[in-house]
Amino acid sequence: MKTKTVLILVLIALFVILLIQNSGSADLRFYFWNISGPLFILVFLVFCLGFLAGFLTAKTGRKKDHQLLTQSSTPSPQKPKA
Repeated sequence: MKTKTVLILVLIALFVILLIQNSGSADLRFYFWNISGPLFILVFLVFCLGFLAGFLTAKTGRKKDHQLLTQSSTPSPQKPKA
């Protein structure tokens, strides 16, 4: 297997262990909202939010890089010599 695949599998295994070990109840308070539930669900939600934020950041960064590359690769019009 490739190194990247092994690393991803190890990280997933560690995350599953983290979820299993955190089965207690937890309260989340955000301004006037109170959410109570198993800690592993809150950990999973935070993980998903972090993944989504990273994915969107990487996607917008690639889009900007692509736009910069296409702008710099087009030849600029040259002025005629007099």
